[in-house]
Amino acid sequence: MQVRIAHLYYDLMNLYGESGNILALKHHLSKHKCNVVIDNLSIMDDINFELYDFFYIGSGNEEALCLCAKHINKYREKINKAISGGKFFLVSGNAICLFGKNYFLENSVIKTLNIFDFEAHKIDFRIVGEQTLRYKELKQEIIGFNNRDCILKFVKEPFLFEVKKGTGYVPKSIVEGIKKHNFYGTFLLGPILIRNPFFTEYLIKQIFKAKKYKYTYYKDYLEEKAYSEYLKNVLYK
Repeated sequence: MQVRIAHLYYDLMNLYGESGNILALKHHLSKHKCNVVIDNLSIMDDINFELYDFFYIGSGNEEALCLCAKHINKYREKINKAISGGKFFLVSGNAICLFGKNYFLENSVIKTLNIFDFEAHKIDFRIVGEQTLRYKELKQEIIGFNNRDCILKFVKEPFLFEVKKGTGYVPKSIVEGIKKHNFYGTFLLGPILIRNPFFTEYLIKQIFKAKKYKYTYYKDYLEEKAYSEYLKNVLYK
């Protein structure tokens, strides 16, 4: 089986080593004997949203986010069709702001995709800290990190995670992220797929299901040990 991955804005949206998500995805898929094709695409490229099974966008600084917003807006209808049609999207960090109605900065408004019914707002302080969340499809906790100066308001889409420790859409919110069809959007950094092998395997299982391919669970003892040690020595110490 072949899985084609588009790493969008790989050169602009790659703060905090977020390209590690692509490495983790490739690693897990390869363990399942998949042929993985990864294309790195940016603002100088034409993006064929029918060609790929999985799309990833990581976190970037404000300047990079604004550059990507100008480029990605021309693909609104194609992206909306891809999401509605069950294509997989993983969007981490402030890249989630690209998919709402607009991104409100201090003295300007950045036009974004208007695919989901929320507004992104820049704030005058940073939300920083370790996160522990719950995904309803997994018994294991989701772990990661927040480092952002933006929030989401008026979110109507289904949330992705329940917050156990940390910050959701806004301070004191108990939910975080967006899950619609096979779109997974979260502020969580980590990279999330490196630090959460159970969640990564869950995504692999969903990809196999969508492609009608038999799935057999793959257990990586080293990754699961690292996950368990982090919970014990950092979060619960």
